[in-house]
Amino acid sequence: MASFFENQQLARRNTRVLVLLYALAVVGVIIAVDVVLAAGYLYGFADLYAPKGRSPGMFALLRAVPAKIYVMGALGTAMVILAVSAWQMMQLASGGKAVADMVGARRVPTDTRDPLERRLVNVVEEMSIASGVRVPAVYVMDGEPGINAFAAGYDVSDSIVAVTRGTLETLNRDELQGVIAHEFSHILNGDMRLNIRMIGVLAGIVFIGSIGEFIMRSQRGGRDSKGAAPIFLGGLALLIIGYIGLFFARLIKAAASRQREFLADASSVQFTRNPDGIAGALDQIGASAAGALIANRHAEDMSHMFFGQGIQVRLSGLFDTHPPIEERIARVHQRFDRSGYRKTRAAAVVAVDVEETDLQGDEKRKTAAAAILAAASMGFAGRRNADLSAQWGRSAGESAKLVGSMDRAKVDYAARLLGALPPELRDKLRQPDGARAALVALLLAPKDDVMQG
Repeated sequence: MASFFENQQLARRNTRVLVLLYALAVVGVIIAVDVVLAAGYLYGFADLYAPKGRSPGMFALLRAVPAKIYVMGALGTAMVILAVSAWQMMQLASGGKAVADMVGARRVPTDTRDPLERRLVNVVEEMSIASGVRVPAVYVMDGEPGINAFAAGYDVSDSIVAVTRGTLETLNRDELQGVIAHEFSHILNGDMRLNIRMIGVLAGIVFIGSIGEFIMRSQRGGRDSKGAAPIFLGGLALLIIGYIGLFFARLIKAAASRQREFLADASSVQFTRNPDGIAGALDQIGASAAGALIANRHAEDMSHMFFGQGIQVRLSGLFDTHPPIEERIARVHQRFDRSGYRKTRAAAVVAVDVEETDLQGDEKRKTAAAAILAAASMGFAGRRNADLSAQWGRSAGESAKLVGSMDRAKVDYAARLLGALPPELRDKLRQPDGARAALVALLLAPKDDVMQG
């Protein structure tokens, strides 16, 4: 059996091939439109290209069409697809927030008092610290009982992570960590930009069919006349081309998405070194009546962005954007004992960690500057943090080179680091003013105290 790293390399290689096929589907649409335009041109000059007594073949006729017809048709079709695709992507120009707003997700405040949301925020922060990237905004899709999640944004700077209400209420911490690690893989591998581009290109291809449909409707009243019939047929041809292109584009999108999901699953195990986490989350999807289904009307457009199969599709297998759950579990955990895992999980007390429920007794917080300056002057948590610093043992330059990478040691370090921070300081650091004050405090504090903290 292939290792996780071999699976990652295979998934990346296969995805490059599938993206090339995606581009070829667009080229195929352009060529098909050119053929329709050439047919229309030949119809208009039938006497010139098909004189009496001669019956030239189809290819001979197509070769007789002036090259400028093909060039203008190709450029026009390409410009239409590019313009509509660009417009669709501009609708998502604000990055992850636009996608979250599109599906009606609610942003989780960093100082939330909801235990489940607090756990989610903590897990996301741990992953961010471990990978050295900006903490993405966290969202919840409150009206979705299915177990699902997605990451969105053009790049790390505007990324978001969203989970469904079913994910929050069903998964335990290890399973949630596996799902979030999966989504962070999409962030670190640049999948989010590819996902948004796929949405844009699909919109461009669909628009070609919409043009054909518009032409057909405009000619219905006069389709019995000699001039209206070819125009109507041309519109019908464009409609067929658009939907054939959409068929193949969705087919390729689904195949590309399945490869990215295998890669993200393998990365989740690489990051957490806990295959039970993501395997357990996938198992919970299989055990849940709601599965991973998303009811939002934009679920089809975003189907390739979700953690699980968010929509029900016809021709299952061809248009599934995600591999079967059984296959995904087998890839990440070859020895996963489903019945044993469920028994162990059922016997365990499903409770939120102490760090996430410690919300009492701090009604009156100190101001951000006072809390941060006090913490900096005392070295935060003394020896405990000194041990953490010693364990890290890397210079600033070495740490910078690790941005965008993650492994289990970094995730564990991030969890301990967050746990070592005083609750009031941790809350303040989640706010822009508090984070800026912390930087000032670290600059002003004695060097020994900074190194200790």
